[in-house]
Amino acid sequence: MKVRRLDIIGFKSFADRTIMDFPEGLCAVVGPNGCGKSNVVDAVRWALGEQSARQLRGQSMEDVIFNGSGGRKPAGLAEVNVVFENDGSITAEPYAGLSEIMVTRRLYRNGDSEYRINKMPCRLKDIQQVLMDTGLGNRAYAIIEQGRVAAFIDAKPIERRLWVEEAAGITRFKNQKKISLRKMEGTKDNLSRLDDILLEVSTQMERLKRQAKKAQAHKTLREQIRELDLNASSFEYRQYNQEISQVRAEADAAGTSLELANQRLAGLETDLETARLELMEAEEEIRDSGARRLEAQGAIQKAENELILLGREAENLKRQAARLEEERVELKRGLVSNQDELNRARRLLAEAEGRSRQSDLAVGEASQEVARCQNSLNAAEEAVDLAKGELVDAMSRLSQIKNRQGDLERRRQELERRRQQQDEQRRQMMEQEAVAGQNLEQVRGEVESLRMAQEETAQGLAQAQARLKELGEELSALRREETEATRRRHQMDASVSALALSLDSHQWAGAGVRKLLKADQAGELPVPLKGMVADRLNVEPGREDLVESVLGPDLQAVIVQSGQDALNLAAWSGEKGLGRLRVVALDDLASQGQQTPSGAQALSGVVRPEAGYEALTHLLAGAGWCPDLEAAWRAGRTLAPGQVVVSPGGQRLDKPGLGTVGAGKDGGESILARRNELQTKREELAKAEQTEQAAAHKRRAAEAAMAEAEQERDSLSEEQQFRQQELTQRERDLARAEQENQGAQRRLQALDFENEETESEFAHLRQEMTTLAQEGGELQGRDQELEEELGQSRAMLQEARQALEEARHLEGEAKLAAASLGSQTQQAQREAQRLQQEMDRASARVLALGRELEQTQDQLKICEERRGKEQEGLGGLYTELDRQESSLKMAQEVLGHAQGRTAQLEGELKRARAELKQAESAGQELAWKLRELELKREQVAEQTMERCRLELAAHYKEHLPEGAFDLESSKRKLDKLRTRLNRLGPVNLEAISEHAALSERHEFLTTQKADLEASLEDLRSAIRKINRTTRGRFLETLELVNQRLDGVFKVLFGGGKAQLTLEEGTDPLDAGLHLMVELPGKKLKNLDGLSGGEKAMSAVAVLFALFLIRPAPFCILDEVDAPLDEANNGRFLDLLQQLSRRSQILMITHSRSSMELVNTLYGVTMEHKGVSKLLRVSLEQGESLAA
Repeated sequence: MKVRRLDIIGFKSFADRTIMDFPEGLCAVVGPNGCGKSNVVDAVRWALGEQSARQLRGQSMEDVIFNGSGGRKPAGLAEVNVVFENDGSITAEPYAGLSEIMVTRRLYRNGDSEYRINKMPCRLKDIQQVLMDTGLGNRAYAIIEQGRVAAFIDAKPIERRLWVEEAAGITRFKNQKKISLRKMEGTKDNLSRLDDILLEVSTQMERLKRQAKKAQAHKTLREQIRELDLNASSFEYRQYNQEISQVRAEADAAGTSLELANQRLAGLETDLETARLELMEAEEEIRDSGARRLEAQGAIQKAENELILLGREAENLKRQAARLEEERVELKRGLVSNQDELNRARRLLAEAEGRSRQSDLAVGEASQEVARCQNSLNAAEEAVDLAKGELVDAMSRLSQIKNRQGDLERRRQELERRRQQQDEQRRQMMEQEAVAGQNLEQVRGEVESLRMAQEETAQGLAQAQARLKELGEELSALRREETEATRRRHQMDASVSALALSLDSHQWAGAGVRKLLKADQAGELPVPLKGMVADRLNVEPGREDLVESVLGPDLQAVIVQSGQDALNLAAWSGEKGLGRLRVVALDDLASQGQQTPSGAQALSGVVRPEAGYEALTHLLAGAGWCPDLEAAWRAGRTLAPGQVVVSPGGQRLDKPGLGTVGAGKDGGESILARRNELQTKREELAKAEQTEQAAAHKRRAAEAAMAEAEQERDSLSEEQQFRQQELTQRERDLARAEQENQGAQRRLQALDFENEETESEFAHLRQEMTTLAQEGGELQGRDQELEEELGQSRAMLQEARQALEEARHLEGEAKLAAASLGSQTQQAQREAQRLQQEMDRASARVLALGRELEQTQDQLKICEERRGKEQEGLGGLYTELDRQESSLKMAQEVLGHAQGRTAQLEGELKRARAELKQAESAGQELAWKLRELELKREQVAEQTMERCRLELAAHYKEHLPEGAFDLESSKRKLDKLRTRLNRLGPVNLEAISEHAALSERHEFLTTQKADLEASLEDLRSAIRKINRTTRGRFLETLELVNQRLDGVFKVLFGGGKAQLTLEEGTDPLDAGLHLMVELPGKKLKNLDGLSGGEKAMSAVAVLFALFLIRPAPFCILDEVDAPLDEANNGRFLDLLQQLSRRSQILMITHSRSSMELVNTLYGVTMEHKGVSKLLRVSLEQGESLAA
């Protein structure tokens, strides 16, 4: 396995995307201190799963995200991608067959993180699994950070062991051992809990035997109580029926009297209607006169408003003219100031060019000094210096071109955004102008609509009066309909409440289950319950006995979400002594893989679980049903293990030739049938409620309609006035729209001028970018030629190294000064260009302001002329207003006579209504008395339904007592029987079936215990096998490492010896490692006596020995050669070159000797403060040319 590519985005100082290709052999990263070289190492380590921020030289993990610099904003995320080439070393599925694998890690500033393999989301555990035993763990020996080369020497013995374990390839086995140990602990805990459950089940079985004896006595008493209760209730129900018949006769007589009062009231209402029509005609005349007066007032108001608007517009135009004049004067002053700054910038440019020429002279003098020093090697040295100088200049200029291109591209993007904004503003202004025209047409249409609506008002009033009479007759019929619907709804509600109370109390369930449900309601359970199986299954009507014959006691099972919840619930119920409980864990409930028996239909097809409980259908896996016993018996001949066939009546076949047949049920009422019955009754109740609500809604609608018709007459006049006001408001809106349209046109002209400036700057940018692109292309070609010349001169350069270094130092200083002065000259040129552009834009703006000022003055003149015309027409409008007010006064006198006649009729109508109300009160009192009797009768029926499950209205005659019957005596007898029943105490009617179910569970738990014990023994065997394998591999690898370590140590130190030994008295599986070192010519008591260089060389010897045994795909060394002197560094590099034939080597170094040895050189720079940039220089081509 090899590393192909490293991709860094927003990690530490690498703000921009940086791609680093990993070549074969040796590769070095160089650069000045603090430029971000070590961040490359941190990026690789972080991507491979490092979780400690301190190991990455930070305080928190957020520190790895680029935090911004002087000219850059902080990044929102950090991302590192490492691409591996798979040569078969990766064996983890499903990546074993892939030729290339990319590992990705992302961290967002809000704390969210992502891991990906080949762009697919994954876990950190998955990445560790892929890289396990490849030498690339986040604590492996493949990555040696800065300053930690000697950490192996100072480390604890157990920490040294990690390197050897990675080389031995036993990390995967150790992880598997940890997993097995955790499983073993869990299995032991499960065994302990299972023993407790078995003990509890045995105790419950003994208790259920005693409970079954009480069940029969309880059943007999309940039958006696039910018979006597039905007799008493039927007798009482008949008495209420007789009283209700008598009250209904009285109510019918009161209804006749009420009808006569209604007829007299109708006659008076007709007379009143005639008088009101006369009153309406008088009011209509007043409204017409008032409308004409309002019209005159509106015209006056409109004229006055127009004068106000014109005055305000004139003031606005004056202020706008003053503002434009002020802005033009200010721009002229700015032009003078910018001219001064431009002159100063030109002076600075001339001074910078003079210093640059002097610096060029200094460079020439340094070159002459180099020529005098080299003497006979003058030709070779001049060639090397010239090639390197030109290469540096070319790369520097190329970098400047790229930076300038980046600046130009950002400026282009900014201009593009500005142009888009201007286009959007222009579009919005044009839309506003179009909307103003649309508003004008809309207001005109609304005015015409308001006039037509006034004509329709009179017609609507006449229609409302006629409708009042119709609604009165309809209201009486609706009230009778509502009373009948309410009575039916009360009957249905009592039936549903009784059945629902029976089901919700779970009396059909075991005592333990009921206690558990009560504890859940009280919030005492450690886990939330999701109900019972019977509560979550909906079965097709008529198929309930099929499902109950298969599930049986499982219908009482309580539901939890997960297996852990089930275990916690079992522990809690054991502590509380709730007895045997059946539990269903939804997450663990899976299909059994059973097929439906041949010749039968799948029983799961008749079941519809509630949403979220679809997994409950797995309880019916392998169950089928047939329409009759004969068909079921035929299907039962081919039953496989785990399959069952049932037929209607609860008949069941469990095995071929074996089943349960016969009519009847083994016990209790069908809980699923009762749930379906409840659903049916609730649907019927819902329909009854809808009928009652519909009747009430119709009654309320009729009452509201009558009130609405009476109010409609008064509201029409107000509506006319409101619409007149709305018309006036619409005219004001029209004036505002015209003003807004004119303003939009002026803003469009200003935007056109800004667009012209933007296009001019665009053209200038395109021209400069074209020039830079041509120059960059030429420099890239020249850069390749200079690299070839550098390779040809490398051999001659080696012979005169000392003299060349001195000359290079002097020449470098001179060139650095020249480059700095060149940068200052360019900066001065850019500043002068910027000032000139600002002056051009300001001059153009002054001209535009002059044109806009002339337009504003013309508009002001037009506004003053319109104000004069409006004032002339205002006098005539006041004359028309006086004439309309006189006409209105005459109409009001006619209205007074009509109002007197209407008031007289309304008094007579009020007295008639009082008589009608008195008759209605008498009828209402009888209705309430009737309702009270009906409620008492319904209460008797509801109580009977609740206690006896019998609809008394249909069957009370069947249970009437024969002969004389004393109701009070019967109730006392009932109380005595119920007292005897209560003395029996709590009785479990399902004791027998529960005892059988407990026996079955006891057998199941015993089997589970045997399986857990077998699983525990398998885990112990697996751990023993892992221990044997890891011990053998570790000792074998340690022996090979010591053999290699001795040879490598002698090469690095020129003698001596070194060895890794196990700690004494400990198991090799857990023992740490001691490093024994003996230097040539020295005797050491411990490793603390080693110098810094000797510690580094010793650690390097161990590292190289491990790589010779098990080479990692690559090795990253961060300034490992820093503490080594020249001689030791040479031996270190010789071994490193041999190691590069096996693995890829990436060095971060400042050593010139190391740089000369590598095949590829990466340089890290900071062109912008705080932002690292990576440059690559390939040296292989130059070396081949030199050879």
